[in-house]
Amino acid sequence: MARQSAEQRVSPRVLVGAPASVKWGEQRLSGFIESINLAGMYVTTPRIPELGEYVDLVFALPRDGRNFRVRASVVHTQPLRNRAGFGARFERPPLGFLEAIRGLTGH
Repeated sequence: MARQSAEQRVSPRVLVGAPASVKWGEQRLSGFIESINLAGMYVTTPRIPELGEYVDLVFALPRDGRNFRVRASVVHTQPLRNRAGFGARFERPPLGFLEAIRGLTGH
């Protein structure tokens, strides 16, 4: 699946810098949410899931204070040695979560 250009994105990406608990299959580890928009996010992790894998994430957004539990599907991976990570698209995100993202993006 090709990545969308900035002009085609649902909303602008926002740099987040938030720690996250990441789970898929038998894997449970800590990750770091680098950026987010209304459609998905980019997460750095020591190990990365396969394309198409579903991941469960728990994290808090800056300036919000609430913990969110979100399910997402992996749409691209970046297996770099020092900054491995993956892009994930949200699967039926809760309304309050989308409103929190809108608060970050101004949309």
